[in-house]
Amino acid sequence: MAHISEDSLALKQLIVEKTEIVAGRTGRNAYFSALTNVKLGGWFNAAKAQLHFGSAGTGEITGFGSAFNAELYLPNKTMAGGSYTGLEVNLNFQASTVCHANPALPISMAHFKVGGTQAKIDDWEDKGSSCALSFQGLTSGAGSVFDATQAPAAANASLKINISGTAYWIMLSTTAS
Repeated sequence: MAHISEDSLALKQLIVEKTEIVAGRTGRNAYFSALTNVKLGGWFNAAKAQLHFGSAGTGEITGFGSAFNAELYLPNKTMAGGSYTGLEVNLNFQASTVCHANPALPISMAHFKVGGTQAKIDDWEDKGSSCALSFQGLTSGAGSVFDATQAPAAANASLKINISGTAYWIMLSTTAS
């Protein structure tokens, strides 16, 4: 089916698998691209992953559900080098890119949005299990990725984030106390 061009393609399931056997090869197993030379409307995605538990009130999961899952199995050996990450996000600026200054329309590396019925959003925000980010499997240790043993000595820098159009800064430190 190489080089078939259609407006749409309906599939029940698409499985893309490939075993690499040539050392040093680069590339990707699947590629989604959208090129536009026109001004688009209120939203547009090159690819979208959606998991919908339905509106009948019967859909749910007993374990863990996600709309998109990115997994990286690290080499089963002592690694000699290389950079490994579970999710790569690139924000590419072209030679003539000039960003606007409207904080209500942020230009960011990642965008997280809660949507739906406001009363249910409020309920989610108030629950003890609710959080903006969830990290599992980390063990606290001095100098570790997660270090709850020492408080930062002082803020040396900050990371700007945007919450509902307002700028906030997360304080960063290069040293622990």
